[in-house]
Amino acid sequence: MSTLTTERTEKSENPMGLTSDARMTPGPKRRLTSLAALTCLTIIGGGVRFSIIAQTVEPLIRHEFTDSAQGWTVGGDTRPDDALFSPAGGHPGGCITGVDEALGETWYFVAPPTVLEQLPHAVNGRISYDLKQSGTLISLNDDDIVIVGRAGRLSYRFSTAPGIDWTGFSVRLSASEGWTWNWNQPATQPQMEQVLDAPTRLQIRGEYVTGEDTGSLDNFVLTRER
Repeated sequence: MSTLTTERTEKSENPMGLTSDARMTPGPKRRLTSLAALTCLTIIGGGVRFSIIAQTVEPLIRHEFTDSAQGWTVGGDTRPDDALFSPAGGHPGGCITGVDEALGETWYFVAPPTVLEQLPHAVNGRISYDLKQSGTLISLNDDDIVIVGRAGRLSYRFSTAPGIDWTGFSVRLSASEGWTWNWNQPATQPQMEQVLDAPTRLQIRGEYVTGEDTGSLDNFVLTRER
């Protein structure tokens, strides 16, 4: 008998799960726990048997923007200011929004200190969030996630941009995912760990088109390594 074990991620209220790239995320807002499911494929005498062992994983921090912007701000191609909170229009419920002021730079959602405090515990963990923006034609390329620390700058770009409907994004905080260090070098695992150990800024891109635009963020989740 031989056994092959693979790992996949399931959401407690989202059977589609999240991949390490973007996907559309219909359905209800994800709750405080997720399931790390181990799928075991056992080959016995030419037959195949599947079994699933579910393990509950608590996130380090989750922001659903139900009652407020929870300390998030916007910066870059807009004067630094609090993100605009709306109790409706999220995925579902509330969300936060940034409005472009067309000052010439890419604008980002900037995470509060409560998120930065958890990043040292998130090495090989995962950042997930939902995003939508107002442009129907993507015309701006830039880093989607930026993490700055005393040891350098980490950045990540997804292969798919958000549309005018909510899109889910998720990526592991691991060098194997293809993060970039200091703008133009592939990040190594020690560099990832050094930056995450003392972060000073985490930002998520909200702008994907040139000119005036808006972007909205919901369901930010940071989890530790499973």
